[in-house]
Amino acid sequence: MKRLAALLAMLVFAGCMQVARETTDEELIRTHPERFVVITLHNTDTMPSARAGSSPRDYGSTMPYAIAPTTRATARELATHYRMKPVREWPIAQLSVHCIVYEMNAGESQSDLLRRLRSDARVESAQPLNSFTTMGQAENGPYNDPYAGLQGSLAAMGVPQAHAWSRGKGVNIAVIDTGVDASHADFAGSHVSVSNFTGQRLRPAAHGTAVTGIIAATGGNRLGIVGVAPEADVHVLAACWSAAANPSQAVCDSFTLAIALANAIELKANIVNLSLGGPSDPLLRRLVEHGLARNMIFVAALPGTGAASGFPSEIPGVVVVDAVGHAHTARDVLLAPGTDVLTLAPPNGYDFVSGSSMAAANVSGGIALLLSHRLKANEVREILAQTAPTGDSINLCVALAGRQAHERCLPTVSRASRSD
Repeated sequence: MKRLAALLAMLVFAGCMQVARETTDEELIRTHPERFVVITLHNTDTMPSARAGSSPRDYGSTMPYAIAPTTRATARELATHYRMKPVREWPIAQLSVHCIVYEMNAGESQSDLLRRLRSDARVESAQPLNSFTTMGQAENGPYNDPYAGLQGSLAAMGVPQAHAWSRGKGVNIAVIDTGVDASHADFAGSHVSVSNFTGQRLRPAAHGTAVTGIIAATGGNRLGIVGVAPEADVHVLAACWSAAANPSQAVCDSFTLAIALANAIELKANIVNLSLGGPSDPLLRRLVEHGLARNMIFVAALPGTGAASGFPSEIPGVVVVDAVGHAHTARDVLLAPGTDVLTLAPPNGYDFVSGSSMAAANVSGGIALLLSHRLKANEVREILAQTAPTGDSINLCVALAGRQAHERCLPTVSRASRSD
């Protein structure tokens, strides 16, 4: 009996040590991403049906994990040869690769290691583990009229009139962001689902809740606000987590974003909202280009620098969005309301938020209205650009009604002009 008790104690201790090691890995990745590299290996035997995200710690997957034996052997060889420790891995079936995040040996130069890995014939690609941040911030309240900001943003885009034609029904939107307050009363009856790819316990966060609320808050429920596309199917793919120093902002990395993008492709999302930005990232770019080739529409928030640079806004074909009134230098940028936008906030509340993140969410919802009205993906950007006066917001009513029915939208346009 004593021997059994001792054995059980040892097993519990070993399990605790494993949890502690995994927690340490995750914390180290978040605090010191410069100590890690991302490597892809050819993996042609990956099952086509395997959902991205499988790993020893299961980042949100419900499907079997598949990796070719030769690929697994190569991964071990690389770890030994370059003195690296694998901490995360998953297959990306869309690219026929197996992706691994390795921790570098202490004292190793990341640039030197990447140079050697890129010259190794066994390695399909090698890059840093990049970090990305969301593009939004909470406003300082309080406000006497909690709906004033909402009424301005909806009117500026002609949403009330546009809803006479379309509310986004039948359109799939993937929101790659933080976790959301899925139990919010203003999501009741909406078509919002949440998947977690952060590798940690998912908590409701301000940024993802705000972005998703702008797109999909339930309409006609005599409560709070209405989303731009309240009847769209919204899949929140949580790949970011709240920044410790600023809860209204969030942080993601190459690993979590790659899993989320691969899942968005598997879901056959019509629209992918990326209210975030960071450095150029070869792996993430390949996934976006894979989706673009399949007529998916990617919507990105313009970085605060005003230049469409870095991931994802630098990728040709991505719809880049900024808030009306922001000084911006990039050409071909769509504008939408992104200042003092009233939206949902955890727990079960509302808040005014600003930033290009919110403008991007408005455009994603607007594109859903167009697609639901049987417009094609390759027509959307041109139509939106044609409806927006220079330096002003897109107008969804005009986009849906067409120039011949422009008069139906004039009341909305006039109110938007006076509010500016």
